[in-house]
Amino acid sequence: MEKENNFARTRITNLDFIRGFALLGILVINIIAFGLPLTATTNPSTFGIENTLDWVVLIISSVFFEFKMMGLFSMLFGVGIIIFLENAEKKTSKPKTLAIWRNFILLCFGLIHMSIWIGDVLAPYAICAFLLIIFPDVKKPILIFLAIVFLMIAFIVITNYFSSLYDTNGNLISDEEWILLASEGGELSYGKFWFPDSESFGNLVGMWWYIGAFFRAISLMLFGILLYKLNIIQGKKNIVFYKKIAVYGFSVGLPLSIYSIYLLVSTDYDPSVLFISNIFNTLSVIPMVLGYTGVLTILNLKLRDSISTRLQACGKLAFTNYITQTLFGVFFIGAFRLDTFSRSELIIFVFLVWIIQIAWSKPILEKFNYGPLEWVWRKLTYRFIKI
Repeated sequence: MEKENNFARTRITNLDFIRGFALLGILVINIIAFGLPLTATTNPSTFGIENTLDWVVLIISSVFFEFKMMGLFSMLFGVGIIIFLENAEKKTSKPKTLAIWRNFILLCFGLIHMSIWIGDVLAPYAICAFLLIIFPDVKKPILIFLAIVFLMIAFIVITNYFSSLYDTNGNLISDEEWILLASEGGELSYGKFWFPDSESFGNLVGMWWYIGAFFRAISLMLFGILLYKLNIIQGKKNIVFYKKIAVYGFSVGLPLSIYSIYLLVSTDYDPSVLFISNIFNTLSVIPMVLGYTGVLTILNLKLRDSISTRLQACGKLAFTNYITQTLFGVFFIGAFRLDTFSRSELIIFVFLVWIIQIAWSKPILEKFNYGPLEWVWRKLTYRFIKI
């Protein structure tokens, strides 16, 4: 892998710092899928809860990490699309074609990753990117904001519809023809999505879950584009501004996120609150991401370079680090029986991976300017044009 000295010229360090934080934070959520049965990712009460410390880990991860780290990733992915298109205009007469090719490569990476671990986000992100790339560039921020509002309202409407298909015990009650057809081969309930003793998943609740993930991803990508067009995500405004958006974001997002987990814990994870708790958690994501953007931007500006550059390096190697987190999780944690660990024990593994990735990211960049997967992706992207 040769060293390319033009790498750092156009980097926005604030994006790398936030991406580094999100990269490390997402493992707090993904580790559950690596170390516990899949039901634990959707109904956390089913596995890994053995003592008070496990409950503390669960509540902290639910309030501050669940959906929020993926929200940060989605936001930054949206920003990345815009930045890539801006740079591609200087290199080719068909920047959108190049962007589509780039994300087709990402889709292929994602499908390979998915063969290792079902929780891959690269393939869904690539599909969302296609949609954003083919639409004309929207100049007015208010139109982007209205699109985000529309997506959130649509998600609530869709969730209410799916909720009406089930009774309070999580059993399918609708007998519409398409419902019964779509349910063939799966449980006529939430299935393994919620009940650990079930043999299969409920097809419809799984469909709803993927729809919700898509709406969250695409809306956060648009939110990232909005923050970029408003010159916020770049970290160029004054500290007072970022303090304000941090306060505003967390003031709205934290109560929604806390209420979401409160509904679940206070009812002992009753299946009747699945949909409503998910709505509150989803609505918390954009304000929480805004709050994180404010706090992390301040930290990037205020921390000593010896600290901030470490996190920036993790962000620059986000692709490589994300895949290696999966490899660590699948081949180390996954080598044990899936119900072996408690949540607090899994967090120890998270800390160990953090230490490794913080330690190796900066030296790799100092030697090569790219991580290995970032380098391969870049080379394949520009395979047919000179750079």
